[in-house]
Amino acid sequence: AGIERKLAEQLRQSGAQAIRPDEFRMLRRTVEQATQMLEALSKQDSVRNSLKDELLAELAALNDLWREEYKLIQAELEKVNSSRSSLEIKAEFKGDKSAFVAFMKDTFRGSRLREATFSALAEAFSDFGAMYRDFDNAKEKVGASAPTFEQYFTDNLAALLTWQVPNRFVIEYRGKELKHHSLGQRASALILFVLSQQENDVFIIDQPEDDLDNQTIYEDVIKLIRTLKPKTQFMFATHNANFPVLGDAEQIISCLYSDDSIQVKSGSIDCPELQQEIVDIMEGGEEAFQQRKRRYEIWKSRNS
Repeated sequence: AGIERKLAEQLRQSGAQAIRPDEFRMLRRTVEQATQMLEALSKQDSVRNSLKDELLAELAALNDLWREEYKLIQAELEKVNSSRSSLEIKAEFKGDKSAFVAFMKDTFRGSRLREATFSALAEAFSDFGAMYRDFDNAKEKVGASAPTFEQYFTDNLAALLTWQVPNRFVIEYRGKELKHHSLGQRASALILFVLSQQENDVFIIDQPEDDLDNQTIYEDVIKLIRTLKPKTQFMFATHNANFPVLGDAEQIISCLYSDDSIQVKSGSIDCPELQQEIVDIMEGGEEAFQQRKRRYEIWKSRNS
């Protein structure tokens, strides 16, 4: 006891505080518990980082699958674009920003985030996976509403990360986007698209001239048909002479309904009787045909 009092006095004189053995043991247990908690937290951080790395790897794999799908689509579009028609379809991977913004508006409904914020995010990131990889930057773009954004993002994490931003497709006809064309021109583009599907070996089209003008019929449709004829069979029900004559029809069938009976004539384009049928039915008769021919020659001589 005397030694303990002497030691306590020396500690007091040196400015140190004496600790009773029981207090020391309590403090030691506290330090050990704190050390164990820090080790547990460190392990949790390690596990969390490992899981995040695995998630990022899976997101990269999912993105690769989406890109492979896009490449398959591109390959099919190349078949259309290589048909040398006036139709061209352009594609952009994950390019449908309108759909991207619309999905964000629906998912973040009630968050009071503005549409301008969603538009800014859609322009800055290709999809939600890209946002997740650079989440600090995403929150920075949201600004003061970042905590709300983070909460909604976390609550809907699975749905957001697996949602595929649609690819964007633009159909151009004669160098102009299809939506800026008339209904008739859109019909022309549709026929060209159908005809360009080269894996089909038979086409049956009823009265295509209903939606096409004669210039389009010749410049786009007839020229494409002549290119595809060696591998594809075409059957047209038509009153337009351009198809059998300029399309160089292999077989012509002329039908006449009279007195409750149907009269059928058939033959090649070289058959004189079928040639006369074309002139009579499709050109309005020999006289009408000759009249137009004479007028065209007069116009040509005046303008030459």
